[in-house]
Amino acid sequence: MRLCLIGLLSVLATGMEAIAQQGKPAPNPTALLELREADQRHLIDLHVTVDDLHYDAYWTRTFDAIFKFADCNSDGFVSEEELRLVPSARAVRLSLGSAFTPPVAAIKFLNEIVTDGSQKCTREQLREYYLSHGAGRLQIGTGKLANTLAITAALLQALDADGDGKLSRLELQNAETALRGLDTNDDELIDVGELVPAATYPGSWAARALNPTMDVDLSSTGDNRLVLKHLLTPPAENASEKVSWQINIADQLIDQRLKVDTNTHCQSWCVSGPQKELFEQLREEIARAAAEPPLESAEEGSRSRRSSRGWLTPLADRDSNNELSQQEIEKWLELQQQLIHGQLLISVYYAGGLFELLDTSHDAGLAIRELRNAWKTLNSASCTSKNHVVLTQVPSVILFVVSQGYPANLARTHPADVEWFRLMDRNQDGDVSRREFTGPPAAFDRLDEDHDCLISPAEARKEN
Repeated sequence: MRLCLIGLLSVLATGMEAIAQQGKPAPNPTALLELREADQRHLIDLHVTVDDLHYDAYWTRTFDAIFKFADCNSDGFVSEEELRLVPSARAVRLSLGSAFTPPVAAIKFLNEIVTDGSQKCTREQLREYYLSHGAGRLQIGTGKLANTLAITAALLQALDADGDGKLSRLELQNAETALRGLDTNDDELIDVGELVPAATYPGSWAARALNPTMDVDLSSTGDNRLVLKHLLTPPAENASEKVSWQINIADQLIDQRLKVDTNTHCQSWCVSGPQKELFEQLREEIARAAAEPPLESAEEGSRSRRSSRGWLTPLADRDSNNELSQQEIEKWLELQQQLIHGQLLISVYYAGGLFELLDTSHDAGLAIRELRNAWKTLNSASCTSKNHVVLTQVPSVILFVVSQGYPANLARTHPADVEWFRLMDRNQDGDVSRREFTGPPAAFDRLDEDHDCLISPAEARKEN
């Protein structure tokens, strides 16, 4: 079965103030990050909950669910024979991207888990095995944004109408017109590939694991001006700033901002992906395999049953009869759903610049509204002086992207609860332009209350 390296995250932001109001002590952070910028040290207490359970407590419950699934005779131990039902720690880690624990790196002997020679594995020993091998841990990865310099150069060339090497307020106000000729696919978006041919975005995954005690240079120039570190314990020295960032994995995705007061421009948000769809595809594939008719074997007169779910039999056959009942399949799928629900990845992309500031939706394209707001966006980033952009003051941009599994892209979702609006917004930039609108011109003019030639979600809701 093909492993898909994309996933789904549903994240609900809840404030630490709510915990304090309930009179409960703040739990220990799931992870402690340090951003060090020159002589300033910023500590980030990262608190993660899953369905309102502390992240560690959720994974304790999940490891216990694996133990219960494998302990077929309910004697309180996992034996050598039952070991085949226990997914390896590597398989649990891989479920972050595959939406199930693939049959890899099987645990062959109990002494891989048990060290006391008892030949019986307890719940506590199984938990310790997973944790010591990195399963059930919050995963943080870093990666440098590719093509930043080339994209910035392309933007400057396209926008600098008078060729003075600067960007004026007037030139940015004309950005929509100046860049229109680059829109080769005519979708009213100026994407990375149109600015720099063959360029992709973000260019690479944030695949370098941020291991505890490891320093990662996040500066765009590689001069260690901004360093990210994953701490195991709070530092002895007082930090210049300490912030809390709370994330709760639940059914709905609600954006949360990480506010860190640095010279570097830090942005954070949550993205969703097709992990739920991938899991349903797995369920459907298993169901189809059960309905497959017997296939003729190569030997004349004989028949064989070659099911595409054959890999699943040793993983879910709890009664050891070499057949899978529907109940065994459902129990295995229930366990998989619990496993993937608790997977969390934080991708830290660094070395962003002008494009990342302007692309506020992070969909790898500059939309009409983003171009119209270009001066306002740069002015709010404190890199303008009078009527010009001070290019040397454009901050380096760091993106903290939270996802349950590997995100298919970094785009923020545009919440639009009006069906006709979603259908007409073909480029999914969060607005319906006059060209996208399929109704009569008079209807567009009525809906476009501010007469900016774009219908916003708020304007669409008023019509309903």
